[in-house]
Amino acid sequence: MLPHAPSPPFDPDSLIDAAHAPALFDRYPAYRHALDWIHHFVLRPDARLNRPGAVCPRLAPALARGRVHLVAARTQAPTTSEAVRVGPHCGDLYDALHPDADDHRSAALLVLFPDLEPEGASAFVDGGHRLLRMSFVARGLMLGEFHAHSTVTSVHNPELPVMRCPVPMFAVRALSRHDLMFLDRPQTPPTERHVYLRHFARHLGHHLAPADRARLHARLRPDHPGDAS
Repeated sequence: MLPHAPSPPFDPDSLIDAAHAPALFDRYPAYRHALDWIHHFVLRPDARLNRPGAVCPRLAPALARGRVHLVAARTQAPTTSEAVRVGPHCGDLYDALHPDADDHRSAALLVLFPDLEPEGASAFVDGGHRLLRMSFVARGLMLGEFHAHSTVTSVHNPELPVMRCPVPMFAVRALSRHDLMFLDRPQTPPTERHVYLRHFARHLGHHLAPADRARLHARLRPDHPGDAS
């Protein structure tokens, strides 16, 4: 059951689970475009990934359990500062939708932006993600950034732009053990990477196998060679 209608910046009647989203395709065409892209790309294997399985292995189980929701957020400008204003509400709505711990760990919220032109969404989506990501990880969430000209690539293949969705979108989900590969990347500045890893350890360290936990704590040592600039 959905919570009460979300407050601004979300359209009050726009929150819906993915299975019933076609009922809102006429009102929110971006829902159709996002779900078509998900079904034709995200849920499928791709040889360019250099690994087996779907592009996003987590999403199919979440869809099967009815734990993927879509919502439309209104924006006043296609700017980074506007994304920073809207973004925290996305995390709040995710938490409100999934108070149960099991639901919270295995769900996803897709936030679409009807007021953003797909061709001019980079500053909002990429700039907003850059400034919001740390605050999401601090609260145990991951924020995904998607738009038509995204240059974000797979961790397994730097030539594959996996976030290139035809419509601007933020995706919110819970932090998972597998996110270590996204948070601990060489291109992330060492100080920033260290903070990400501290948040990861706080939220998920107790879920790791002993050997993985030991490696994580080793990465958090100030003298770890990976932290050299």
